[in-house]
Amino acid sequence: MKMKKLLSVLAVAFMLFYIGFQVTANLTEQIETIDALMVEVEDKETCEGFFVRAVQPVYGSADKSYEFLAENGEKVSSGTRLAVCFDSADAAEAFRQARSLETDIANTRAAYREIKADDGGLTLDEAIFRDMESLSGLLHSGEVWNSDSAYSGLTQAIVAREYPRESLGELEQRIAAMESELQALNAAAAGGQVVASDRSGYFIKATECSPALCTVEEMRQLTPDRLRTLCEDGRNAEKQEGVVGYIMETFEWYYVCTMSEEAARAIDGRTAIDLCFPYILSENISAKIDDVTYFEDEDAVVVFRCGFIDDDFLRGAVETCDVVKQSYSGIRIPREALHQNEAGEWGVYCLNGAMLQFKTIEWTYKGDTYYIARPAASAGKGLYLYDKIVIRGKGLEAGMVIE
Repeated sequence: MKMKKLLSVLAVAFMLFYIGFQVTANLTEQIETIDALMVEVEDKETCEGFFVRAVQPVYGSADKSYEFLAENGEKVSSGTRLAVCFDSADAAEAFRQARSLETDIANTRAAYREIKADDGGLTLDEAIFRDMESLSGLLHSGEVWNSDSAYSGLTQAIVAREYPRESLGELEQRIAAMESELQALNAAAAGGQVVASDRSGYFIKATECSPALCTVEEMRQLTPDRLRTLCEDGRNAEKQEGVVGYIMETFEWYYVCTMSEEAARAIDGRTAIDLCFPYILSENISAKIDDVTYFEDEDAVVVFRCGFIDDDFLRGAVETCDVVKQSYSGIRIPREALHQNEAGEWGVYCLNGAMLQFKTIEWTYKGDTYYIARPAASAGKGLYLYDKIVIRGKGLEAGMVIE
């Protein structure tokens, strides 16, 4: 008898525990909320295409090792030395080390002069600050090829600042040792042949794929099938034998791609549009729509034109591009939070203190799992910033009190 009573007590206790758990779970589910926050969303069309630039190849000797003298994107004139070619990789490496050592020697000599004329470090401190500002400004504006002077001056001032006056003797010995090493490197790099530019423009170093798979004129005659064929050729291309680099006439470039007719018509006629090249640059760049050609029962061919440039873009050939058709700003609402009231209006339940409110919304964009809605002018007029949006609950009703 006692055993039966014990089992009955345990059964009742278990039932009470289960009921309590269910009640707690339901109450917890009713009050699960998120804050109403503003977000920026972009409606993109992912395309594949390639860059087109007005370029002329610069040829050197085949089966040679090269060391470049001009930087990617550097403005050059006719006769500018672009590279030096060598019969062996060892000779090319010796040439590279010699040029680097020449810079070190120049910096160390300048440091030696600065130390002898130093006034306790004040002049050097001013020089370091001035050169840092100059270098930062050049890099910020993208003028990498014009930064050598500022970088050299900064290096010289820093080296000089690190050496006390009593180390002048050690510095003299260091300069002598570097000069001796430079003579040996120059001897090892003897016999190099200079490759010079035969025109003015901007230099692009040669890579596996040409910076232009077709001319600007040919670009305007492309069909979708021909464009896809050129993309495939570009992905499988090998570096052209004997080509050292290219001279680009201007910084302006084109990007040509295929787009669905619907997406092309959505952007056709706009003066500017944002492009994102996810494998080159993290941020968007603004471009102009140069041309849109439609084909019956086929994708459209779209040409974009832009003047933005940096070292990564110069290496770009066949690339994936996200074309930003439209940008939307508003409050992000998860799909599971959206409800329809008895009047057929769409909205969300918000927790105001302990009471549920139903706030109608007007969405401007619909994604796969969320909506973007315009915020109201105030919390009393609709969904507003930092409202508590209910994303999970059972039997939700306006005016319900959540305890």
